[in-house]
Amino acid sequence: MFRLLIIFLAGLNIFASKLVLLNSDNIHIHYPEKRMELARFIARTVRNRLPEMEKIFGKTDTPIQIYVAETQSDFRKMAGVHLPDWSAAVTIYPKRIIVLKNPLLTQSSLHEFREIVEHEFVHLYQSLHVPLNITPVWFNEGFAQYISTPYNIQGRILLSRALVNNQLIPMSKLADVLGYRHQKAALAYAESASIVEFLIVVYGENIISEMFSDIQKTRDFEKSFRNILGIGLSDFEHQWKKYVARRYRWLFLLDIQYIIWLIIPLLVIVVYFIKGHRNKEIIQQWNTEEIAMKADIECKKPI
Repeated sequence: MFRLLIIFLAGLNIFASKLVLLNSDNIHIHYPEKRMELARFIARTVRNRLPEMEKIFGKTDTPIQIYVAETQSDFRKMAGVHLPDWSAAVTIYPKRIIVLKNPLLTQSSLHEFREIVEHEFVHLYQSLHVPLNITPVWFNEGFAQYISTPYNIQGRILLSRALVNNQLIPMSKLADVLGYRHQKAALAYAESASIVEFLIVVYGENIISEMFSDIQKTRDFEKSFRNILGIGLSDFEHQWKKYVARRYRWLFLLDIQYIIWLIIPLLVIVVYFIKGHRNKEIIQQWNTEEIAMKADIECKKPI
């Protein structure tokens, strides 16, 4: 299940199950009555990420509004639009509201759910300072992925497989993620995360803050990109592809499917030699028994 999503909508349709409000400083969690512990977990997760976001963007007095959907129907009503089945959360812009599915709906572990909350909170906090429709989808999603899931080995294996099969999605097509099936959407998010990772590896940890700061002035992503990096998007994409090819090309070998298919031939060979050895021992045993029987018969013959 892939679970992270951002969407631009005009409004929020809250004709869903009755919700209770949990206020934690500037964080407001609207949750089903029986999900108080889940609401507290969400509030803690957001509070823990808040200092990092404030360091990048500065503080805000705008309330953080988060809604928890108990059912699939509630989620659709709150989002107000049809979303892919693989989505588990949505950040609604410009209303600046997060809607989360109850993790039971998506069979998410607590660790996975924490990453979902963090990812969407990054989107929301960014939108309070830099509108999400100014920055491209790959930058928004890559930034949120980098903060919430910085060491996602499965995403890197997906990248590696795409490299080997020459199936990398061009940067210009990463904005079409909502139209992709689960596996291709997962690759789109993995690519976005690796692009932001590449930015930070090459230009340093402060590059993201510098870019957001310049975008606030120019209101033009491509212009700020060239101002800060001194390179256009086309040349940057070429350099990024070289980076992922060098770093991730052989990582697909860690995929359990490949490991299994590598092991099976070895197991067949081992079994073949073991069976051959056992058959040889059995034949030798038969020969020994046959010789012994002949000797016994010779001894019993009358003289």
